Amino acid sequence: MKNLISKIKIRYAGLLIVWLLTAVGCERPFLEPWPPDGARLPKDIWEFYNFARGMLFRVMGDHMPTYSMLGVTGPAHLASACDEAEHSLSQSLVQSFNDGAWGPSRTIEFRYGGTMTNNVRTTWYNSYTGIRRVNNFLDNLDNSAIINNPAIPSRNNEREVFRGSAYFLRAWLNFDLFRTYGQFVIVDEVLTLEGNLELPRNTLQECYDFIIADLDDAIELLPYVHDDLNWYMPTKTMAQTVKAVTQLYWASPLFQGEDRELYPYGLPANTVGDTDRWLDVVESVRAAIQENPVHNLMTITKWNRPHSDANTYTARLVFTNYPTQTEVVWGTSWYSQSNNSYYNEVNSLPDGEDGCNGLTNPTQEMVDAYEVVPLQTGGTSAGRPVVGAPSAAFDWNNPAHVADPYNNRDPRFYASIMYNGYLWGTQTAFRYTIDTYDAVSPYPGGKHRDYARPNHTKTGYYYRKFIPESYHRNLAGGHFVDFQRIRPYFRFAELLLIYAEAMNEAYGGPDVVDPNGALRAINTVGTAQVTPATAREAVNAVRARVGMPLLPTGLTQNEMREKIKHERRIELAFEERRFWDLRRWKMGDVLGAPIHGVKITPTAWDTSTPPRPTAFTYEKVQVEERYWEDKMYWHPIPYDELIKYNGVIKQNPGW
Repeated sequence: MKNLISKIKIRYAGLLIVWLLTAVGCERPFLEPWPPDGARLPKDIWEFYNFARGMLFRVMGDHMPTYSMLGVTGPAHLASACDEAEHSLSQSLVQSFNDGAWGPSRTIEFRYGGTMTNNVRTTWYNSYTGIRRVNNFLDNLDNSAIINNPAIPSRNNEREVFRGSAYFLRAWLNFDLFRTYGQFVIVDEVLTLEGNLELPRNTLQECYDFIIADLDDAIELLPYVHDDLNWYMPTKTMAQTVKAVTQLYWASPLFQGEDRELYPYGLPANTVGDTDRWLDVVESVRAAIQENPVHNLMTITKWNRPHSDANTYTARLVFTNYPTQTEVVWGTSWYSQSNNSYYNEVNSLPDGEDGCNGLTNPTQEMVDAYEVVPLQTGGTSAGRPVVGAPSAAFDWNNPAHVADPYNNRDPRFYASIMYNGYLWGTQTAFRYTIDTYDAVSPYPGGKHRDYARPNHTKTGYYYRKFIPESYHRNLAGGHFVDFQRIRPYFRFAELLLIYAEAMNEAYGGPDVVDPNGALRAINTVGTAQVTPATAREAVNAVRARVGMPLLPTGLTQNEMREKIKHERRIELAFEERRFWDLRRWKMGDVLGAPIHGVKITPTAWDTSTPPRPTAFTYEKVQVEERYWEDKMYWHPIPYDELIKYNGVIKQNPGW
């Protein structure tokens, strides 16, 4: 202790001497700004530790996915641009995806980060602005104040960690270009006005190779986990995951076909193509799963409402903080919102509740996708599928299904969608029932489908995934409940589904055993674990976690492909996957198909005041025609970007 006090005295004495020498030797008044015009030289940034780190943190803060699930300008959920949902406002820009009214001069903008003044921008602009920042950081890192400092454990390999993080961030920004536009311009240096700015788009192969090279460098440099001081930094598992995802796209039909002039939109749907690409996916996703035992499926012990209470599916995925949170491989930090900043909640909860907008309306197609399965009704397992009971696809021709369409569904249905009769809220004083039924004279229609209001649900449903039922809003009374949560970007469940898809395509069927052996133990229900070694077993691990019946043996490769598509649709619903999946699978026919909702007609009422309906009939009704052309597999490059480069950058075909 005495030695420690002596060191502290020496340290502060030294600081005092430095300060005195600086004060005596400096003629400039103490409070005068320097430089006089407030500008800083580059060395002022890179020689100051926090400024140097901040250059990369700006990329994380400005250019990565936003905290909000409503990631399209408007605001809108990307689900509203595919068969998952319909936006409640017909004039929302996201509708341009659905009616074909988009193009080079009318591009769709997305939300990124949150610290830039304008965080709504095109993917092209966002990526290249971020890439320039990353390249600037890499150019200056070796001459910066970011050094390896063995005396401080959290900074022992800091320069390598920051270099690996920069490669990871550049790879992600380029992947965003890759999945959006296909070919892009590879930029690996800081471009200047004195240099050549008129660079053409690289080939698709070159773009893919560049992304993978950056990710390989990131994987080599990054650790599997960080200490508590650096928990927000990219990890090796994050880089392995993005590598597997990039390879998944590269192996998918849209990206296959050697001659891009002949195959601008890849190969036909359900084509395996080059199996070596699928084998690469297996190898990479296997590494992401096997090498970091920190991540696993999070188990569920509560199955009934409220569906965001502790130990429910929703709570496990988004209301569980690090390090207890083990399923989220890459996501936002643990963040809180208060009062009017509840962006997801205010814009997603039903129109008709004070101040809420109800913008995202799940389609009947999405609702029908959830399987029918008997659920337990009593005890701690209430709401869990009956063990051993079979499931079935919902069928509008089945009278039992149509008579009670929201009963006995896959548990993930109740965690994802609000429907007529859904009881919302954890606090009795603020609890209410979702009412989306039609008026029948002399009785009025449901509060949450008031046709006189522009925001009323167009389908009869509202989005609820990742929204806490502790949230309530009453502008007049000022009622709010604060909470904290995570927005997942990639989850461990998706790794298992990527593994299943790649195994099925690479080896020609769902029951071929991985020649590298089984995966490590994967959590399912309670303390049960499984060690998947086939495509079917990997999907079954995801289904078992929510108590759903397991897929049987004997499926063909084509049948298993459809099962995997279905499982991704359900497990990753409203997580910005379906929009991209339908494109990489070449399923434009689905994107262009009409969407439907439900017409709910009361047939009996109780004697309360006012009377409430007690029985209903349900009718599937068309909500919207949608438009599709194959050119929409790739987004158009913004026109204002094309004219900057004198025709060197070529537009995507058809645009």
